[in-house]
Amino acid sequence: MGASVKHLLINGLSIGSGGGFIVGRELLRHAATVRPNWTITCALIVGHPLHEEMRDVLLPANCHLLWAPNATASRIKRSLYERRTLVGWVRAHGVDAVIQLNGMLIPGMDVPALCHMQDPWPYKSEAWNRPEDRIVALMKRRRHRSALTNASQIGWTSAYLRDLICKSHRAPSRGEVFYNGVPLEWIERARKGVRPWNTRPNQIISVSDVTARKRQYLVIKALPLLIRRKGLGDLTYRIIGKVDSGYKRALESLAHDLGVAHHVAIDGRVSERELTDALESARCFVMMSICESFGIPAIEAMSFGTPVIVSDCCSMPEVCGKAAELVPVDDVHALADRIEGVLLNFTKAEQLRRAGLDRVVVFNWENTASRMAIAVENMLRQPRTEEDCYDATRRTADLVN
Repeated sequence: MGASVKHLLINGLSIGSGGGFIVGRELLRHAATVRPNWTITCALIVGHPLHEEMRDVLLPANCHLLWAPNATASRIKRSLYERRTLVGWVRAHGVDAVIQLNGMLIPGMDVPALCHMQDPWPYKSEAWNRPEDRIVALMKRRRHRSALTNASQIGWTSAYLRDLICKSHRAPSRGEVFYNGVPLEWIERARKGVRPWNTRPNQIISVSDVTARKRQYLVIKALPLLIRRKGLGDLTYRIIGKVDSGYKRALESLAHDLGVAHHVAIDGRVSERELTDALESARCFVMMSICESFGIPAIEAMSFGTPVIVSDCCSMPEVCGKAAELVPVDDVHALADRIEGVLLNFTKAEQLRRAGLDRVVVFNWENTASRMAIAVENMLRQPRTEEDCYDATRRTADLVN
C-alpha cells in the first residue's frame, strides 16, 4: 500500500476559458471539503483576468493558491516554468500527487499525476480558425498521447471525450469519467422551485466563451426568421461570456446586416450575481457549440428552470439527455423552429423545465470531487518506479504545453 495523501497540487496554469475556470474553482473547493485533512494548492497565473477571480472566492482553510509569474501566460514560458520551477516547488513542499487540468504530464514531475482531459479542440479541425491552430493542436495531441501511456490515472469530463481521444490515438480506454456539476446551492434551489416561465421576458440567452466554435452567430441568423413570427416581435438575444474581440465585431456586423442589431446584446463576462439574474429571467437557453467536452452552462441553465436547446454533437446529447431540445449542427431553420416551439408552446417549455430540473441533480461537484479524491488515493497505492518517471519525461521533453 502506498503512502496517504497529505498535499495535493491542482495545476490550473493552463486555464483559459470560463468553463475551465469553473472546473478548477469547484474541484479546489470541493476536494478541500471532502478531504479536510489534505492541504490542497492550486497553481494559477498572477495578473491573468480569469485566474485573478480566484482571489475573491471563499475557499476552505486547507486551500492555498500558488501564483506563477504573469509571463507564464505564454505557452512556451508556462512549459518552462512547469518543468523547472513548479517541479522544484513540488519537491520542496512535499506534494504527494498532482491533478493536471489540461490532461498533460509535466516532464520531470516525479509524483503521481491524474491527467484530467477536458478539451476536444485538438481533435476538432472544424473548430480551428487561425493558421497556427494546426500546429498547436498537433502539439497538444502528442502530449495527450504521452499521458494516455504514462499518467498514473486519466480523468475525462464525458464518455464522448474519452472515446474521441482514445479512438484518435488508437489507444484502449482507461481512466474514469468525472462529470462536471453545479454548486449544491443551485441544486437545492432547483428542488425548491424557480421563477415561473410565463413571467419571464421574451429573451434567449447564451452563456459560454464568445468564439466562432461556440456558434452564437447561428442564433443571430435565426432571429430574422423568428421576429417575423406572431408573438416574437420583441424577442431579444443576450450573449454572456469571455469575448474574442474579432469575433464580437463579426457578430455585431452580422446582426447589423440582418437588421436585428437592436435585438442582440453582447455583454461579455459578468458578475456571478448578474449571471444568476440573467439565467433565471431568460425564457430559453441556446448553445450551438461544436466543441464541448461537457457543457456546464446548459446544466446551469436547467438549474434555473430555463428550457435548453443545444446542438446534437459532442457531449451535449450525453450530458443533457432528454432534458434539452437537440438541433442538427449549423441548421438555422431547425434552430428557429426549436426556439419557436419552446417560446410559444407552454406545454413544451414546461416539459423541458421539469426534465431539466430532474437532470441537474445528477451533476454534483461534491460527488465528483469525492470520486476524484478516491482516484488520487488509489494512485498512491500503485507501484511507480524511477524508470516510469524517466520514460514519461523522455517522451514529452521536446513538446510545448
